Amino acid sequence: MTVVSNPRRGPGLWASLLLSPTLIGSFCSVGAAQVGPNQGVNFGQALITNSCTLTTSDGSIGVRTNRSMITSDTAEGGNFNGTLAAATISAQSNLNNIGFVQVDNPTLTGTTAATTSQVKLGSGAWGASGQVNLGPDGSLASTPLHVKFSTTNNGTRFANGTYTASATVSCYDGL
Repeated sequence: MTVVSNPRRGPGLWASLLLSPTLIGSFCSVGAAQVGPNQGVNFGQALITNSCTLTTSDGSIGVRTNRSMITSDTAEGGNFNGTLAAATISAQSNLNNIGFVQVDNPTLTGTTAATTSQVKLGSGAWGASGQVNLGPDGSLASTPLHVKFSTTNNGTRFANGTYTASATVSCYDGL
C-alpha cells in the first residue's frame, strides 16, 4: 500500500482514508454462495381427537329399616341398615362446556328386583338418568352421585340377601 502525503497536511489524512474499515470493506466484499440444492422440511401429521378422562370413586348403599328403599343418600331420611355414601365423579377433557357427563339408569342386583331405579348427580333432582355439563375448561370437579331403588315386589319390601348397585358413567362431546 502506498501512502501519499501532502507536505502541508502530512501523511495522516490519506492514511486514515485508505485504511478506514468502510473503504477497505468496499474493496473486499465478502459474499456467501449457496452450495448444493435446497432441501424442504416436512412436519408430521397432528391427530386431533376429543378426549375425556373420567375419575370415579365407589359409594355404598344401605336399606331403610322397613326394607322399602335401598339408597346411598343420607338425605332420604329415616333409619337405615348399612353405610350410606355417595360415589363421586370427576372429569378432565379437551372439550368445553358443550361437553357433558351422563349417568345411565342404575341397576340393582340382589334377591328382590327393584321396580324403580333412580340417580341424582350433585344437588340435582332424582331421575332415571342424570347429566351435568362440563365447565368452560372442559372439566368437572368432584361431584357426588347417589342411587335410589324401591320395589313393588315381595309386599313392597326388599327380601333378605346381598344387594349391589352400579351405574354407567359416560362423557360426551355435545356436538
